[in-house]
Amino acid sequence: MKAYSFRLGRAARGGWQRALPLVFAFLGGPAMAQQVSEKDYFDELPVVLSVSRLAQPLRDVPGSVTVIDRDFIHRSGAREMADLLRLVPGFLYTASNGANPQASYHSGMDIYGARMQVYVDGRSLYSSFLFGDTKLGLRGIILEEVERIEVLRGSNSASYGANAFLGVVNIITRNAADTHGAMVSLTGGDKGINDNVARVGWGDENASFRVIAARRSDNGFDRIYDDSRVSHLQFRADWMPSLNDDVMFQFGAGEISRGDGTGTASNPSRTVGQSDVHALLRWQRRLGGDEKLDMRLSHEREVFVDRAFVTGTLPAPFPVSAINDLSGNVLRTELGLQHSFAWNDALRMAWGGEWRYEVLHAPALYFGAGSLSLHQWRAFATLEWRPHEQWLLQASGMHESHSYTGSAFSPRLAANFHLTPDHTLRAGASKSQRTPNFYELRADTRLFNLSPGNPFVPVGAQVPGVGWIFLSSGTVKAETLTSSEIGYLGHFREANLKVDARAFIERMNDRITVETRNLPNPALAPVPFVGVGDLVNRLGQRLHGFEYQFDWRPLPDTRLIFSELQIRSKAGWVATEALTAPERSSSLTWLQKLPGNFDFTAISTTSTPFKWAGSGELINTPRRLDLRLGKSFAVGATRGEVSATVQAVNGGHQIYKMTQRFDRRGFVTLRLDF
Repeated sequence: MKAYSFRLGRAARGGWQRALPLVFAFLGGPAMAQQVSEKDYFDELPVVLSVSRLAQPLRDVPGSVTVIDRDFIHRSGAREMADLLRLVPGFLYTASNGANPQASYHSGMDIYGARMQVYVDGRSLYSSFLFGDTKLGLRGIILEEVERIEVLRGSNSASYGANAFLGVVNIITRNAADTHGAMVSLTGGDKGINDNVARVGWGDENASFRVIAARRSDNGFDRIYDDSRVSHLQFRADWMPSLNDDVMFQFGAGEISRGDGTGTASNPSRTVGQSDVHALLRWQRRLGGDEKLDMRLSHEREVFVDRAFVTGTLPAPFPVSAINDLSGNVLRTELGLQHSFAWNDALRMAWGGEWRYEVLHAPALYFGAGSLSLHQWRAFATLEWRPHEQWLLQASGMHESHSYTGSAFSPRLAANFHLTPDHTLRAGASKSQRTPNFYELRADTRLFNLSPGNPFVPVGAQVPGVGWIFLSSGTVKAETLTSSEIGYLGHFREANLKVDARAFIERMNDRITVETRNLPNPALAPVPFVGVGDLVNRLGQRLHGFEYQFDWRPLPDTRLIFSELQIRSKAGWVATEALTAPERSSSLTWLQKLPGNFDFTAISTTSTPFKWAGSGELINTPRRLDLRLGKSFAVGATRGEVSATVQAVNGGHQIYKMTQRFDRRGFVTLRLDF
């Protein structure tokens, strides 16, 4: 442990001192010697489908994975996906305003979610518009149709390529065959909370179909223009043309309307819109034994609308009255093929390739460019070798070719050692990357002056714009992250306790960051354009620490989950980067079944002070306590539940900025299944 050299404060040191005896007790206790049959072990262990691209029980996965099941999602009382992810060890939560909740792994280095990858049934939610984004895609998830969420805590470009940089969130929705019948859910409460979901499913043993519509709205934080309206419609079909084939088709359309801006002349309050339409076709064919083919085709169109009238003296040293237009649209097509098989009992492999094509049209962001396009090709492989029943060795790699940034290779090596079927030690090392997007490579964003009589513009002169906001030099390279970790996964059956612990060292290089520079202005010489934004590579953060989770069921109807992150950060190019990671954050969840078909949930979270990059401020986030009480009932063939949830029941707290508060809010939900 000397390599970490922690200088712990009293709170952090106390958490570590409390946890250390428990960890050693678990590793050395008598439970290690208990006799467990193979059937007992595998009957209870979830199979993870999305880490190495091979179906694996958790003990064989080359990394730490948190699985959030449907029961936990339902009983958490969460309305947003980010609210669920904040309960995953190592994840941090913020909201730049009430309409922009965001969860990120280990560090608040951006408010867009641009440094992690998110999938829904194999379709990427990563948007390459502006600075990159998964935040909006997560807002569009309808929680009622989610079966489970697999969260890989750590980088995974070796399996999922660029942008799987600080974690991968894989969301698996329910098979249409599991949702026959109808369901409605109505939620209302404080802060204008008004959520509605309706679903209908039908089919037979060969084919099933589902349509679900959802609308979620609220008024955000007090005294801020941040109302939000999220609407989505989803269709899913699952078809089995033969015993060896599964075909899944999805079609969806959604719209998000949200308030934004700070109310200042240079960033006025306004309504921002985003809409998307997508389709996904996936075919899986079992070829016998463990051999399987998986083919996927997806297409998506995103439209962004964000226009505002701004005034001030930015970015040029003369008055500006202009339209700042951040609107545009993106078309994205992806095609993927994967083949997995077993050579023998000791050797398995998955390999395949992907092709991605994007076209972006945003004239105001890329002056003079009608549209931009890119091609991206990927080839990947994972080899799993079991030389001994206690050892599992894995090697993965992804080679990518990008039409702008060229080629890159992301490797990973991992070893798992099974002390017993219930106790596993693991170690691994990997290298990941985040590819710069269109804006970071080709930005040319200008303000067009609308006010007459500008004293710096000669009468009759034709000046297309009064200055640049951003002008990319086009030299930025991909960010890279090298990561090493050791971990432990244990199941103490006599105590009904599961333990997942991970220690890590993460080093970021070539961090993409914004810098300003001055540009000569031939039309207005000797007055230059000043404060023009550019994107450059700088030294990134160095992070090291550990995280762990205890999942304990002391009684059949009681479940307690405690998670904690302890981390130390060394700043890279920007000294304040060290503040974007808290020294300690934790969560405690209590799920309790009660007599009379009641169930109760309490969730407590806390963190030491930290800030988010951008305009975030250093805030000492106090403990947040959420409570939920639900009652199930049945009337004839109709099953239902009524529940009441109060978030921040212990009082509001500041979030992102000192002037913004996440205040106490309560809401009631009625759900009926027909």
